[in-house]
Amino acid sequence: MNRYIKSLRILGFTAVMSCFITNVNANQTEMKTSANEVDIIIQANDVKIGGTLTIPTQQKLNSLVIMSSGSGPQDRDETLDGFKIFKVIAEHLGSQGIATFRFDDRGVGKSTGRFSTSTLEDHSEDVQRIMDFFKSNNKHPFKDFILFGHSQGGIVTANVAVGNKDVKKVILMGAPSAPLIDLVLYQVRQEYVATNIERSLIEADVSAHNRLMQAIKDDKNIDKALKVFKQNTKIILSKLSSSETRDTLKIEQKAKAKTKEFEVIYALPSLTSFLYHETSKDYEKLQVPVLGLFGGKDLMVTIDQNKDRMENALLKSDATYHFVTFNDANHYFQKAKTGLRDEYGTLDNVFVDDFLDEISTWILDNESNPVDI
Repeated sequence: MNRYIKSLRILGFTAVMSCFITNVNANQTEMKTSANEVDIIIQANDVKIGGTLTIPTQQKLNSLVIMSSGSGPQDRDETLDGFKIFKVIAEHLGSQGIATFRFDDRGVGKSTGRFSTSTLEDHSEDVQRIMDFFKSNNKHPFKDFILFGHSQGGIVTANVAVGNKDVKKVILMGAPSAPLIDLVLYQVRQEYVATNIERSLIEADVSAHNRLMQAIKDDKNIDKALKVFKQNTKIILSKLSSSETRDTLKIEQKAKAKTKEFEVIYALPSLTSFLYHETSKDYEKLQVPVLGLFGGKDLMVTIDQNKDRMENALLKSDATYHFVTFNDANHYFQKAKTGLRDEYGTLDNVFVDDFLDEISTWILDNESNPVDI
């Protein structure tokens, strides 16, 4: 299963959630890790959620920022290619007097459950349970929340925020607006950017992926879709091989393996529950301030596919919003040269200039609930 999860990350997917929970019997185990960080395990029904609460020495507002990570099973720091994205953000916000809680996805670190079978509704429920825990906790009480979602985590964040009176603000970092199916098909095309494969074959491959996802969703015509997928894969693998090194048997084996791999991937609830969800419909229902952060070199959740759709949705809502585009930022908001996936691991693990300050300044400038002094 780890191999399939790795393929999900390669395609550039992200993570999500939805709402409504009952019978939350939350217990707490905590361990202090530093002067201003506390590791907490929240138990709600049969799921344990492990996370880190960062408490500023001088807290400036009563709201707690809850951070939801992107696609694939992520730890609480959202460690991607060695870059601890959420940890860096939490430390900065803490230095500015803003409390945060970041947590392990199901099946990762101190959190229980299985990520591969968790759905959008499960992820959303986890966020709601975290809010319910802090609302009833005497040691670390919070009544108001700012939901922060990176990439697919933005889908979860928006879903939880709709109609939720406890949510006072929403921050969307490289978050999708188009249905995830559109982003997946875009990523399939992106896989061929550095090749000389003809456009007609690329589009045939995109259609093969699209057909397979729809067949699995509808639970019909799956064998036919798999046959088309495998045949198209064989053609492309053959084109990518030189006539001198072309090995028909190896191509057949690779095509069979790839077809099986994506048959499994496209049936994972952790993906399928997001594929056709209309996140823009959730944005239309938001009634709280929204901060949208976009990367000019983000080739996973692109500006062209997502920014206008998000803005059009927010224009229909009662939400005030502020958008910031960082010209050279990739999907992790590092300073990028090309934005291509194979570049990520070569970049410095720091954010582009002004990224962190934009977030903390917006939170504090739009704060209606400062700490009583």
